[in-house]
Amino acid sequence: LCCCQCVFWCFENCIQFINKNAYIQTAIFGTSFCKSAREAFTLILRNAFRVGTISYVSGAILLVGKFFISSVVTAIGYIAMSEMIADELYNLAGPTVIIFLISYFVSDMFMDVFDMAITTILQCFVADEEMFQGDQCYAEGALQAWIDKNQETK
Repeated sequence: LCCCQCVFWCFENCIQFINKNAYIQTAIFGTSFCKSAREAFTLILRNAFRVGTISYVSGAILLVGKFFISSVVTAIGYIAMSEMIADELYNLAGPTVIIFLISYFVSDMFMDVFDMAITTILQCFVADEEMFQGDQCYAEGALQAWIDKNQETK
């Protein structure tokens, strides 16, 4: 039973990954979903190291952002409660934990938008780089220079 759950969890994550990138490809190129899924998969496969690296780094940054937002909101809530209603409550720990959980879920929803933006920009950049060469690329000069500089160091 545990092995089946693990296999289905992996399968579900793969389908979600393909689905997300297929929708991005559909939005960029206007192709059908199945063709977009195939194109997104092959685009990511051809640039696996770059996509993987940026995905892990952006995931870490988004996680730090979620905890930072939640911590700041929780601290502000704690200070506000201790100033206004501290004498009415037995302990501030319960409401503070609830504030943290709610702020984490809200920050998670907002950071998911940034995650989608990061993934979309990455796919646009990689597709632009593959479709056009040299000065024909639509990528901004500073972004192109940064990518080129970091590729030379590898």
